[in-house]
Amino acid sequence: MGTAVERTGAAAGDCLNVGVLMLPGQVPLDLAGPLEVLATAAKFGAPIQIRYLGPRNSLAWLGPLTLSGIEPLPAEALPLDLLVIPGQDRASCDAESRRACLAWLRDQANASAALMAICSGALLLGEAGLLDGRRCTTHHALLDELRHVAPKARVRGDCIFVEDGRCLTSAGISTGIDTMLHWVTRTQGHRLAQQVARELVLYWRRSGQEPQLGIWLEGRNHVDDRIHRLQDALAAAPGEFWSMSRMAEQAAMSERHLRRRFRALTGISILDYLTRQRLQLARQMMCDTDWGLDRIAQASGFGDARQLRRVWQRFETESPAAWRRRSDTSQPAGIERSARIP
Repeated sequence: MGTAVERTGAAAGDCLNVGVLMLPGQVPLDLAGPLEVLATAAKFGAPIQIRYLGPRNSLAWLGPLTLSGIEPLPAEALPLDLLVIPGQDRASCDAESRRACLAWLRDQANASAALMAICSGALLLGEAGLLDGRRCTTHHALLDELRHVAPKARVRGDCIFVEDGRCLTSAGISTGIDTMLHWVTRTQGHRLAQQVARELVLYWRRSGQEPQLGIWLEGRNHVDDRIHRLQDALAAAPGEFWSMSRMAEQAAMSERHLRRRFRALTGISILDYLTRQRLQLARQMMCDTDWGLDRIAQASGFGDARQLRRVWQRFETESPAAWRRRSDTSQPAGIERSARIP
């Protein structure tokens, strides 16, 4: 992409300039979710200015609602800290608009410090050749299409968002919120990102390493209300002590029947299900806290670091320390932290 603008944050008094590319067929949550993150960050003091740019000055959006006030695509590239490309229903985007946006994207890319594609927005980046040689992702239903339009890209389907250099791509829909929170962390710091997540009543801020169809959705494709009730309770507090008798009481069935019923409906044992949830909680704590491994093990229900490491080896190829270094998103780019795992 050539030489690009490089900014990792705004100095006092400076604005973070964000551009949003508006295309016909724009998916509402792909736009509204990330924008709400930015609006909340601004509420807590982040100096953010947003411009909406596109080939049309208004768009049909949601039923009878329309979006207006869209600026025309500028003839010259804009110096942007972030350019957001929300997903679109590609069948609703006419060829002329897409061609205009592709040409503009290629010119604009070098003037943008970061490019963020939400869901099918990654297809537009791929068509523009901006993902060549880069790791990237999109919605799980569009992975093959992304591989087709961007054959030189390194497409991943095992995560909710990917950051490779200046390019951020997300799995789509709600994951645009996670991706924008990640960018806020990079530019404004961990503390403000946590304030935003709390204000938006997010259960936690996902790191990007989670699979698109992960443990929080795994084993939920059934209609047994009692098992769903138990799964809700486990998801709400995986770090608590859960004996078989307590789980059976929660599900209003005997322990023996719970074991058989849970495996029949979900395909895994109830103890494996709880272990995977605890492991995911431990991963999140590694990303969002400075705690040592012993404290994380206790808080996530494993008891001690030795037991956590033992379970970790079943699911990961690298050590907890190596995984944590690779997944660290708690500071803006360029700021190092000391090792936190003893």
